[in-house]
Amino acid sequence: MSNTYLGPDNIDDLGRMVTALLTELWITRDRVAVLERMLEDKGMLLPGEANDYIPDAGFEAELETLRDRMAGNVIGAPLAARERSVDQILARAGMKRPDSMDRTA
Repeated sequence: MSNTYLGPDNIDDLGRMVTALLTELWITRDRVAVLERMLEDKGMLLPGEANDYIPDAGFEAELETLRDRMAGNVIGAPLAARERSVDQILARAGMKRPDSMDRTA
């Protein structure tokens, strides 16, 4: 069985995926570093305290949703090169156009 998703003709798609992943990772790391520094400066968080935090079930579910969206964005990056409409992009991210932006209304 041939792997058409990432075959020899999909090198550009693989590059898009890596770039999307790197972008997502940097944005996240940057924001976490800023938030931790702000909380430490205000005395609301001890250095390293965030590493020991255990989320409750509700927050764990929120994190899972965010993780799934990020994974979809990264793995779906090759599709972004072919599907460029707003509705297609939002659908890939698990979202839909707000009613105020709906052009069919």
